[in-house]
Amino acid sequence: MKTLKTQVVIVGSGSAGLSAGFDLYQKKIPFIMLERGDKVGGAGKFGAHGVFAVHSKQQQAKGVTYDYADAFKGLTEYNHYFVNGELLARFLKLSGENIERMDAMGLSATVEQSEQKAHLNDPLVYHKFNNFKSKMDTWDAWPQKFADAGNPVLTETWAVGLDYDKDGGLKAVLAKNNNDEDLRIETSKVIFADGGYCGSQQMMAAKYSDNDALLNLGERKADGTGIKLCAEQGANVSHNPVLFAHGCAPSLRINPMRRQSSVETLTNLPLLWVDQTGNRFVNEDIVYDFAMWANAAHNVNGKYSVILDQATLDHFKQNVVPMEDTFERQFLEPGETPTGTVGPIPNIQADFDDAIVHGEVVKADTIEALAEKLGLPLTALKRTLKVYNQAVADGNDDTFLKSADELKFGVEQGPFYAIKERCAILGTLDGVHVDRNCQPVTKAGQPLKDLYIVGNNVNGLYSDGYPSYEGIANGFAFVSGWIAATEAGKSLQEA
Repeated sequence: MKTLKTQVVIVGSGSAGLSAGFDLYQKKIPFIMLERGDKVGGAGKFGAHGVFAVHSKQQQAKGVTYDYADAFKGLTEYNHYFVNGELLARFLKLSGENIERMDAMGLSATVEQSEQKAHLNDPLVYHKFNNFKSKMDTWDAWPQKFADAGNPVLTETWAVGLDYDKDGGLKAVLAKNNNDEDLRIETSKVIFADGGYCGSQQMMAAKYSDNDALLNLGERKADGTGIKLCAEQGANVSHNPVLFAHGCAPSLRINPMRRQSSVETLTNLPLLWVDQTGNRFVNEDIVYDFAMWANAAHNVNGKYSVILDQATLDHFKQNVVPMEDTFERQFLEPGETPTGTVGPIPNIQADFDDAIVHGEVVKADTIEALAEKLGLPLTALKRTLKVYNQAVADGNDDTFLKSADELKFGVEQGPFYAIKERCAILGTLDGVHVDRNCQPVTKAGQPLKDLYIVGNNVNGLYSDGYPSYEGIANGFAFVSGWIAATEAGKSLQEA
């Protein structure tokens, strides 16, 4: 077994891990960073486009009046008071300063309107990265900077255990690498920043009845190691399961991160949706709120179908349609304006034919055949189509209240198509109970000495689902990593 020595071990190199490393790097506190993957970064690097903050200098310059009190009350009430008040408060009070801190890291962001149509009139709290590619490049440059300062970043290396005594504290982090080499890293502190447990099929299946339907667009290397190792030392891990649910998509091949198929484009519009009972289940314009859209799908066992006919497909092929692709704004650079339209899409038929071959779309000449292929109750589906087609004809949806300008396409004549949608997730948002310093605590409320856990690994910000506060998970990851590193540094100085 190879033995290494340092003062702090950081497990994970996503937003929380990088933030913790940056703090220790600035304070010249030696650390070793472990990264399970072959490159640094997690969901914050590969998927996130910005962070939430209040009272940043940019917000102050723009005269934004939404402040700490508004955010604290809003999040507390949104989560029905199932929050860690001290942790939430500390995060929010540091969130504005975190924007300037991120700028010093080379991860500059600009406060601007939400990327989601449903939140265009919300207060300006979303700070979008100025350039997505530049963000990726900056992230990739940090390991060398850390290493040059004597802080190794060990990729393809992961924690497997702790040498820990509840009275004496942490002695070492036990690790393994892809060469099957065992490592003992003697250290005084450890910060678990390894991003939750969405990569653990065992943990996911135990917590979510619709796990088989969920489409994981997050970090599959996030296997709950930090949560499990803290639990082994007595940390309280009791909490409602909380998905980091974010939109829907047919498959890993056709999803909003790829933007390569018009099947995905029609997924992102408020067309007709039916669940496994053959019924509508929501006003489809929920598509314009990523979190609520995914939550609606999660509520119907993680899957539903978008139903359309050939006439609708042909219309999109030949015309400009005044409907907004919900993900268009997310892929614009700051200052760019969305078109707010879709089409013409000359290749739409070819895209759908290809998706049929891959099982992401079902096609049938009759409604009876479509219902059979999808396993839907025929009577319910026929009723749904009759009621929906009448709503389109009248311009009035008196059940789910979809606006008239979104009631554009009935489903009347075959061939008929169904896009098979799945609830997409970026990760998980429950794990370990912590105190305001991001130290895991026991059920008796006692902090576990020398251990810190951050980001998507902790409980306290969300009751049962990801809220519509854009960028809050990424913002919390950066700030909680900062908090943990700060507290670890203080403890080292006091020792």
